[in-house]
Amino acid sequence: MKPLYSYILISVAVLTSGGANAEDPQSAADLPLEAFAQLSQMQDAELSPDGTHIAYLFPFDGRNHIVMQPVSGFDKRKVVPPAGKLNFDWLQWANNDRLVFAASFSGERFNTATIETRLASIKKDGSGLEWIVRSANSDEVAGSRPGTKPDIPPQIQDDVISWLPEEPNHILVALDENFDGKDEVRRIDITSGDYTNIQDGLRGVQNWLVDASGDVRMGFGYYESEFTLKFLNSEQQWISATSTDWWDSGWHPVAFTDDPLVAFVIGPNVRGRDVVRKMKIETGEFLEEVFDAGDYDVDGVVLNAYTRKPVGVSYTEHGPHVKYFDSEFDKLQRTAEKAFKGMSVRLLSLSADKRQILVRVSSDTDPGVLYFWDRDAKSMDVYNVSMPGLVPELLTPVRPVTYTARDGKEIPGYLTTPLAQEAKNLPMVVMPHGGPGSRSDKRFGFIQQFLASRGYAVFQPNFRGSTGYGGDHFSAGKKQWGGLMQDDVTDGAEWLVKSGIADPERMCIIGWSYGGYSAVMGAIKTPDLFKCAASINGVLDLPRLVNDDKKYIGGRTWVKDFGLEGEKLKTISPYHQAERIKIPMLLIQAEDDVNVHKDQAARMQKRLLKLKKPVELITVGLGGHNMDNTAAREEILKNLELFLNKNIGGL
Repeated sequence: MKPLYSYILISVAVLTSGGANAEDPQSAADLPLEAFAQLSQMQDAELSPDGTHIAYLFPFDGRNHIVMQPVSGFDKRKVVPPAGKLNFDWLQWANNDRLVFAASFSGERFNTATIETRLASIKKDGSGLEWIVRSANSDEVAGSRPGTKPDIPPQIQDDVISWLPEEPNHILVALDENFDGKDEVRRIDITSGDYTNIQDGLRGVQNWLVDASGDVRMGFGYYESEFTLKFLNSEQQWISATSTDWWDSGWHPVAFTDDPLVAFVIGPNVRGRDVVRKMKIETGEFLEEVFDAGDYDVDGVVLNAYTRKPVGVSYTEHGPHVKYFDSEFDKLQRTAEKAFKGMSVRLLSLSADKRQILVRVSSDTDPGVLYFWDRDAKSMDVYNVSMPGLVPELLTPVRPVTYTARDGKEIPGYLTTPLAQEAKNLPMVVMPHGGPGSRSDKRFGFIQQFLASRGYAVFQPNFRGSTGYGGDHFSAGKKQWGGLMQDDVTDGAEWLVKSGIADPERMCIIGWSYGGYSAVMGAIKTPDLFKCAASINGVLDLPRLVNDDKKYIGGRTWVKDFGLEGEKLKTISPYHQAERIKIPMLLIQAEDDVNVHKDQAARMQKRLLKLKKPVELITVGLGGHNMDNTAAREEILKNLELFLNKNIGGL
C-alpha cells in the first residue's frame, strides 16, 4: 500500500471544477469565504460493480450535477445537469451499464407545500435517460389500471427497498399511487419503467423492509396519530407488532438476517443506550447482542451495497464510526484505518469483488479526501479533495467539552476556537443544532470553521432532546421547546462566561431550523446574555408550524412533542413574544424551504419592524431547507460575517 496524502494533488480537482483556491494562505483569515461555501466535490461517489467506472455528484456553477466516467478518465466524463429547480439527492449503480438516481424539488399538492421526489436511470455513456416511475393510468405501463383515478404522479418515488442483486435490471420501489397513505410495492424495470405490483398497501404502512431473499417482510409508518409496524409471520399473515412486549420496550427492527424470521433490532440496554441485537420477530426472543457502542447510541446497520445484507453497525462518538461484524469488511476497514491514524475513515464504495475501493478520509479540520484503493495494484492514491482551497493545517480542531446545567445534569458539547489563540475572553457564537432530534459532533462544519477563521469561537451544546446519548437524554427534551432544552443552551452560554472562555460583552446566538428557533428564544428569554441573534430557516411561529405539519402523514404524531408542557404555544413562540426582543436580529430564509414556510421569516420581520426592533431579513431564492447550493451558502456566510462584525467584532 502506498498512501499519498499530498495537497499538491488538489490541482486535479481545481482544474476540473473551477473550485475556490487561496494563493499561499498564511492563516485561516486568508482563506476566502468562497472556499468555505463551496459544495463538496464528488459527493456520493459510487463505483460500478466491475470497478471500472465511477459516478458522483459534482458542483458545477454551484449546483450538483451527475458525473459518470471511467475511473481513470476525467476527460471521458458524461455530465447530467439538474433541470430547472431539480436537486439531485443520491445515485446508485444498478448494474455495470446503468445508473439509478433520485431528484427532488419543492412542489404543492392540495394547497400544501411538498417535497416531490423522482427516480430515473441512465446509461454510463449518458444516453437512455428513463424516468422509471409512472402513473398507473398510463396506457404504456404494464399492470396499469386505467380510469381508476386522476393521472397524477405519486409524490415520493425514490423509496427503493431492494436492488434485487439477482435481477440487475429491476428494483423494488415503495410508493403511494392511490394517495391513501398506504404504499404499495412495485417491481420495476429500470430500462423501461414497466412494472408489476408485488405487495398491496396496508393501513398505516408507508415504508417497507425486505428479507435477505428480497421478499417483502415488514412494513411501518403512521396511521392518523399512531406509529404502526406490521410483519409477515411464518404462516404468511400480516401481524401488528404494536402490542408486543419488545415493541413496548422500545425495540424496532432495521434489517433481516439470512433467516426471514430473525431480525437485527435496535433498542435500549440496561444503561439506556441503543444497541443492536438479533431477535426472533414472532416470539420476541433475543438471540445475541451484535454491538454496544458504550456511552453512545448505535445509529443503524450497514448493508453490503450489492447483496443488501447487513455487514456492520454505524455509531457516532465524537465523530462517525463503523464497526463491521463481517470479517472481510472488518479486515478492509482496519487496514485503511492503519494508513490514516487519527482520521475518520469510511469505506465509501466497493466493487462487487472488493478489489477496488473508494475510501473517504476526513476530520474536524478536513472536509474529506477521496482515495482510490486498488488492491490488485497494491496502491491507495488521492482521487479527489472535497473542498479545494481549504488547508486543514490552518483550520481549527474541535474539542469536546461538558458543562453542568442548573439542575446538576452534565451536558456534552463541542467548542471551536480560533487557531493559535488562547481560549480566553473570546468573541463567542453559541450555535444550538437543528432537529431538535439530532446532535452536534466533531465533523467538519463549514459555518463553524468559517467563523473560527474570522476570529470567533463557536460553541455547540448537545442539550437534552439531542440524540446519541441514550433514551433519557433524548426523552427529556419532549415538550420542552423554550423550556428545559432552552435552559441547557443558556446554562452552556453562562458556563462559557464563568470559565473565562467567552467575553460576556461579545456573545451572539445563531441557529439553523430548530436551532434558529432556539437562537430567537435566547434573545427572548435571556435578553441580557446575548448581544445579537441570527436564525437560518428557523421556526419562528410555533402555532403555524404545528398546523402546517398536521397536514403531512405522521404529522399528528410528531407535533405531540412540540411546545412546552403546561404552556400554550403562543407563550413560547418567537413571533408571539417578539415584543420581548431588544437585541439586533438577522433572519435568513430560503424561498423554497418546505420544512419552514418562507412566510414565517417575512411575518417575523414585519412584526419586529412594527415594534421598532432592529431586524434584517435576507431572502435566498433557491436553496431549500438545507441551503444546498453554493450561492445560498455564500449568502449565509457573507451576511453572518457582516452581522457579527457589526455587533460583537471578530479579528
